[in-house]
Amino acid sequence: MTETVDLSGAGEELKPLMEHVPTAPIAPAHGIAALALTMAMKYHDINTVQDGLLYQQYKLEGRNMRDLNLDTVFETAIRIEMHLLGSSERIAKLVVDAIAVGMEEDMQQKTEDGA
Repeated sequence: MTETVDLSGAGEELKPLMEHVPTAPIAPAHGIAALALTMAMKYHDINTVQDGLLYQQYKLEGRNMRDLNLDTVFETAIRIEMHLLGSSERIAKLVVDAIAVGMEEDMQQKTEDGA
């Protein structure tokens, strides 16, 4: 499955390079890092006040509003990335545990049948 890239906003000097992007291979680590950063940006975008009047109202009411900076977004992205990278280990552990339980049940079945 190939995706198309909108080149309308790209500069003329980047267009020859951008045409190769849909078919260029991407390492899984880069894909996970990009996905984590995108998720972190969306998460922090949801937690911000987009309307200027609402922001002023919150400010006048004295509501605690955290400052949002790049460090916060990157820290969230790193946490999401670590979760995504650790998922294969968690799934492997579940599979190994399920196999071990199955083997124990088979051993118990064999001992009960043999006794």
